[in-house]
Amino acid sequence: MTGKLTLALIPLSGCGGCEVQALRALALHEDLQERYEIVYWPLVVEETRLPEKIDVAIVEGLVRTRENLEMLREARLRSRTLIALGSCAAWGGIGGSADSFNPWLSMKAIYGREKIEESAEMLPRAYAAADLVPVDYVISRCPPPVEHIALALRAIAEGKRVPVADSTVCSQCPREMKPIEQLEFKPGLPGPDADPNTCFLSQGYLCLGSVTTVGCGAPCPRHGIPCFGCGGPHLEIAERRDMDIVTALARKIATLAGLDPANDLDKVVDMLLKTYDPRRFYVFTFASQVLRRKPHGYAVHALASTRRNPVFVKRLEERARFAQGEE
Repeated sequence: MTGKLTLALIPLSGCGGCEVQALRALALHEDLQERYEIVYWPLVVEETRLPEKIDVAIVEGLVRTRENLEMLREARLRSRTLIALGSCAAWGGIGGSADSFNPWLSMKAIYGREKIEESAEMLPRAYAAADLVPVDYVISRCPPPVEHIALALRAIAEGKRVPVADSTVCSQCPREMKPIEQLEFKPGLPGPDADPNTCFLSQGYLCLGSVTTVGCGAPCPRHGIPCFGCGGPHLEIAERRDMDIVTALARKIATLAGLDPANDLDKVVDMLLKTYDPRRFYVFTFASQVLRRKPHGYAVHALASTRRNPVFVKRLEERARFAQGEE
């Protein structure tokens, strides 16, 4: 016995970026190396079997295959504390966009057939890990900040609760929020004529900072790019069934524009959905069960409109014919 807590990192379907961040957290914080013993992590150690008991397990990536699902179950059953790391494990992330088409059509478009015997068994849809098993902590963002990972691991090792973020990206954004003089929305990203010191919403550009959980330091708005919501929805949106990303954003915009947030909310929502593709509001949360089950949400609408999009359907059919050697 080393006196250290045992640590396992279980990669699911993802790009590996979260693993790199976890590795950096341990490399940069020597005290964590003294507190944890890595007992399973395919990228780092040779052990190929998940131990029966684990103090802290981290899952990263999307649940896309039967193997992913079984590993997630085992991680939950065998660990005392389970952490969902990154946007994919927390909310579905970029990988959740795979749900734009059913997996068998995607396989046919890529490989020319719906199933390959030697490949992993695909699930009917993509899932966020946090939607399938109880998790103790979520460390979101794409990629998750190194300091957040270190803070969480240190708190757990000391027997403390990990602090919960209760504000939005706007609280760390240096741009000044001003009243909206004329309600209009500009499609696309801000151009060189955009004011670098004024809030994007105040200028008519779509920015999800006001509905995204705090913690990143707002690097995107600081460098001229609106927030795309990689941190996931603010805690209040996640917990309240009557709140969704689109409606919460519309309420914020209505307030800035001097409208009645109660009577004019639908008008702002309609304007948003006519200007932007519904998927734009769920870039990192497309696969989230939390958002799809919102009775007044638009995540399912975004999913349905994507699958019915004739441009996407045509491209998929053309790609499938090409993969089958018909073109």
